[in-house]
Amino acid sequence: MKQNRANKQAGFTLAEVLIVLTIFLTVITITSMSFKPFLHQLEIKYFFKQLQLDIAYSQMYAMGNYKDAFIRFYPDKHRYVISPSGYNQKSLIDRTYSNNINIELKTLQTTVTLRRDGNIEKAGVMHVYYHNAAYKFVFLFGKGQTYVEKL
Repeated sequence: MKQNRANKQAGFTLAEVLIVLTIFLTVITITSMSFKPFLHQLEIKYFFKQLQLDIAYSQMYAMGNYKDAFIRFYPDKHRYVISPSGYNQKSLIDRTYSNNINIELKTLQTTVTLRRDGNIEKAGVMHVYYHNAAYKFVFLFGKGQTYVEKL
């Protein structure tokens, strides 16, 4: 006797669907929790890399145009501005950074001057705080030399 295949229903039971959804949500939750520290690490690395590139750009501008360049830090506004010497000069770079990043100027002055020959006028240190981590950003004498170290 032939069975009527039209009457058979193929599919999943409610229990099977719930088990699959539970496994899927567990995997998503675990991966999202491990992904957050990775994003934090990328954000602070990006900040330091961008700052170093902006310092190198201002140094090249100073040497190429035979003008001093100024880097002004506004820690309370989470911002720094790079501008050429002279009055009423348009800024070269006006960069804001994450509110999670806090800068404390230690021996570094609010305005850093890069001379026409590419050398920094006065070396200094600033501390950068990001979530639970602290970093030391050092401006050395010499042509745009900086380094970062974790405290």
